[in-house]
Amino acid sequence: KKKAPHLDKGRLSFKPERDEWGSGLEAMQCALQLEKKVNQALLDLHKLATQYADPHLCDFLERHYLNEQVEHMKKLGDYITNLTQMDASTNKMAEYLFDKHTLEGKS
Repeated sequence: KKKAPHLDKGRLSFKPERDEWGSGLEAMQCALQLEKKVNQALLDLHKLATQYADPHLCDFLERHYLNEQVEHMKKLGDYITNLTQMDASTNKMAEYLFDKHTLEGKS
């Protein structure tokens, strides 16, 4: 019996698409792409809930996920804009200052 490649003894295991990140800007850009994929999956689920007339799931997704996803994507987009304007891909001091003053204390 074949198992899905991401299953190991009944546990899910996910490996990131990359192990190395060139810069903080590159990491933020990849994070934004992941957020967009998650958002699209949530929108697809919401569409199914609408098609199958499930107002409870629609409400749950709207209240707890969809708005939050948009906020996260906006924040990442703002971070990417700031890092790009600071030329952080080649300027390590700019990346350090961005990290220190923008992300300090955030996870």
